[in-house]
Amino acid sequence: MATLVSPNTQELVSTQRTLAKFLKPCSENTPTLHHSETVSQMNILHPKKLNFKGWKNPQAKWGDWFETLTGKHGFIWNQTGLCDALLSSLYNFPRNPSLILALVQYWSSKTNTFVFPWGEATITLEDVMILGGFSVLGEPVTLPLSSDLLSIEANLIEIRRRISKEKSKRVDHNAWLKFFKEGLEAESDKLFEIEHVGFLCLWLSRFVFPSCSNSIIDPRVFPIAIHLSQGTRMALAPSVLASIYHNLSLLKEKLVSSSVKDLNLNVNGLFQLVQQWLFERFPILGPNCPNELKKGEPRAARWHKLNSNHQHASFESILSVLESRENFRWRPYVVDLKNWCFVSHYKENEQYVGGSNSDLAEELKCFGLCLCADELVGLDCVEKYMPYRVAMQFGMDQDVPPSEFTVLSPSYKGNFSFYVPARCYKPCVSLEYHNWWKKSKVDDSDLLIDKNCMLDVVMIAKQYCEEEEEEEENHVSTDSVESSLKRKSSTNEESKDKEVDSNSSIVFEGEDLVVEEGESETKRLKKNEQSFNCEFNNDAEHFEVLFMSGKGKKHVGTCDNPLDVDDYACTILGTSSHPIRL
Repeated sequence: MATLVSPNTQELVSTQRTLAKFLKPCSENTPTLHHSETVSQMNILHPKKLNFKGWKNPQAKWGDWFETLTGKHGFIWNQTGLCDALLSSLYNFPRNPSLILALVQYWSSKTNTFVFPWGEATITLEDVMILGGFSVLGEPVTLPLSSDLLSIEANLIEIRRRISKEKSKRVDHNAWLKFFKEGLEAESDKLFEIEHVGFLCLWLSRFVFPSCSNSIIDPRVFPIAIHLSQGTRMALAPSVLASIYHNLSLLKEKLVSSSVKDLNLNVNGLFQLVQQWLFERFPILGPNCPNELKKGEPRAARWHKLNSNHQHASFESILSVLESRENFRWRPYVVDLKNWCFVSHYKENEQYVGGSNSDLAEELKCFGLCLCADELVGLDCVEKYMPYRVAMQFGMDQDVPPSEFTVLSPSYKGNFSFYVPARCYKPCVSLEYHNWWKKSKVDDSDLLIDKNCMLDVVMIAKQYCEEEEEEEENHVSTDSVESSLKRKSSTNEESKDKEVDSNSSIVFEGEDLVVEEGESETKRLKKNEQSFNCEFNNDAEHFEVLFMSGKGKKHVGTCDNPLDVDDYACTILGTSSHPIRL
């Protein structure tokens, strides 16, 4: 039995709300909250140069090469789930370094979450899948090559060796593109046949794993490119997220280090995806008018060539936005955008998904994997993924997380069951969580040193950004982007929901606030909440715990003088032989 509290009003929820939905594992004891380390403002001001090494925009001829290969290999891109990720590489995302510097101050490398004064949030597999277009399904990036594919790898190594003998002696992205676009025609038919693999190698090195290559074609991506070219689906999302977590922790470590003032600060990783996450979750920090998607465009196209409307704001004002829970949007993907072709796992009604994994629709398989705590294996790092700390980002209620990391990842080929909340579901927190956070959260004044004495660092932060080399400043023009897109047919009906205005405040409970473009008043999506009961097969030998559920009771009291909370009833990760009984 669980008592729920509205995070927005800090009041007990209505007795009509009878069933809590928690993402397991949950804590049986009172854990310690791992606060983010305090960043001295002076350390942000002192680095001589802040270089976003992994923030790559498309090269001048990249769009042409993409368009040339689309007709030949578009079928394989669809088969391997690459379409949105490849399309996203055609767009230009201006950097807003002040936003990244402000956001990273709340990062905790112990939990891989942003620890704000109002709660925890993080970039999840769902974010990487939707914003980056990377697949959570498929083989791991460490999958070795079979003997019949080793000859392709040998050809790639030979090409890399030949390019390294040129004057520059660097197998950088521009040299690789030039070889395949200009020098390949004079080569043998055998080499000409691997153009597609060469294209994927450049894409992986530049737009997927830039932290590993430093503008160099990394041989470690060769096996991944070869598998993809053969139609093998690869789970890129976990590796991309591992790299993002790793580089956020490195940046935070450098910023809190006293020695950083004498160094050039190099920032690796896909920080353009971090910025997109920030725009989606804190719309008030994003552009005033995101681009309207055209048919077939990925969600990332909303931010093409757009800057934050806070790019000239004071650093203190950015922090104040981040520290206000009303500005955070827990469920940005439940509202359909016009012409967005993504098949959402969130439906009008809640779903209990069970049975054989092989029988599930693809979007449900993906969502199930996004909910599972696991170790994320990247090319150069292994990071912990703890979705149970940010359950409200998936539309579920938040309970106190455990102090120890626990892996609860079902086999992809196995049978498992999970819950999918309805679009209109408004997640809350348990009373235990409310009291735990209230007791252990960091006081706002402790998050930054001498907050009232901060300098306006936005213009200073901009000058840290390394100007990219001249050849990499050439972008694919808007016309080139539009002409090279091969529009995907949309199976969704045009959404009746309106796009969120970037100046709107989003209710903390997960309630979706939407504003018509040009309107000033906020319209809430009003839908009736539904109550339900579940009965579960509790045979401990045949399940793995994934969720917790608690049926509420009539509440009397306040948050400051709470009632006793009964033990929660456990739901289970069912199997085909011992299913959840609804």
